[in-house]
Amino acid sequence: MGFSIIIPAWNLWETTLACLRSLAAQDEGEALLAEVLVVDNGSTDATATALAATGESLFGSRFTRLRLEENQGFAAGCNIGARAARGSLLLFLNNDTTVASPWLAPLHEALQDSGVGAAGSLLLYPDGRNQHCGICFSLFGNPGHLYARFPGSHPALRRPHALQAITGACLALRRADFDACGGFHEGYRNGYEDMDLCFALRRRGLSLRVVPESVVTHHEGRTPGRKAHNEANADLFAARWGDVVRPDIHRLVQTDGYVACLSPQLVTYLQPCAERLRELAATPDKEDALRLALEREPLWLDGWLRLAAIQEQAGQGAAALESLGEAVSFFPVPTAQRALLTCARRQGKTSLADAVLNMLRDTPDAARLRQQQARHARSLAAQRGDQLLVSILDDWLRLQGRSR
Repeated sequence: MGFSIIIPAWNLWETTLACLRSLAAQDEGEALLAEVLVVDNGSTDATATALAATGESLFGSRFTRLRLEENQGFAAGCNIGARAARGSLLLFLNNDTTVASPWLAPLHEALQDSGVGAAGSLLLYPDGRNQHCGICFSLFGNPGHLYARFPGSHPALRRPHALQAITGACLALRRADFDACGGFHEGYRNGYEDMDLCFALRRRGLSLRVVPESVVTHHEGRTPGRKAHNEANADLFAARWGDVVRPDIHRLVQTDGYVACLSPQLVTYLQPCAERLRELAATPDKEDALRLALEREPLWLDGWLRLAAIQEQAGQGAAALESLGEAVSFFPVPTAQRALLTCARRQGKTSLADAVLNMLRDTPDAARLRQQQARHARSLAAQRGDQLLVSILDDWLRLQGRSR
């Protein structure tokens, strides 16, 4: 039997409708798509009235609508859907996704490996940029998406990585493993449930895999209040898994030719290795050449700065601000921030300039606190034998000492 696809939904009927239509349009057949279950988490819009008839018209007897009278949250909704599902393979899918063939077959193939506990798709934003090719943990253990906003064609997105977690936006696994982990932990509220489940799977000796041959478009963050409970969720996750979470971004990116760095504010960012930077430096100072180079290598700070300078000189102020905004999003460092500040002032963008000034502001007390945090993180890294992280933190402490 194929997958039981479980879609939790709360309002946003047009979003759910687009997801269901995209599922129905695929030609992978009942051998892979056994049934579709939509858990209506107390919707008050057209979802409440249109879902049943629409689902049956698209999928016939393979469709089930589960109506909850109030919103019980993502975890509870998914667990209710899993209990109602008939298949031995479960696939949890956000209602703000759309799919295109082949997407199920690669996930199904991945689960034929008994050592794989869960498999997920490569998720792209509608503009083609990367949303998810795996969850990573910063040098201070904060979760994020690996290679977020990279071009969807970038080869790093398709290389295998030893991941600690993957997203629940499109998550496939065997029912037996899901049940053995107790399903999604219902103490969370619309966040961190997927990471918790991944750590439970890994505790059972199972690995996680992002399958780049399976590509899904994710219209992320449309559910109202999606991040309203982040702080409480993070606290619960830390209480349950804080002793086993490890910073890993510095190791995940190493085999792709990148190095992890720390900004003066202790924010993790990436840059290419020295050899790659030397190659990029030879790029001609022409807009087309720089754009092409940045498409292939978005983590090139000097390229963004050179491109913005050319654009501003050509009277393309808005384009220059956009390029510098990209630079700051990838590089939370003073060099990029000051360039954006200068351009914003020249373009008369007062609100933007004020926002960038806030990024650059600092106090002695905040600097001392960061020093303490860095020393504590270095001590933990040394205890764990993570010499690469020790080296990164030593470099940061040395640089900050010089700047005082």
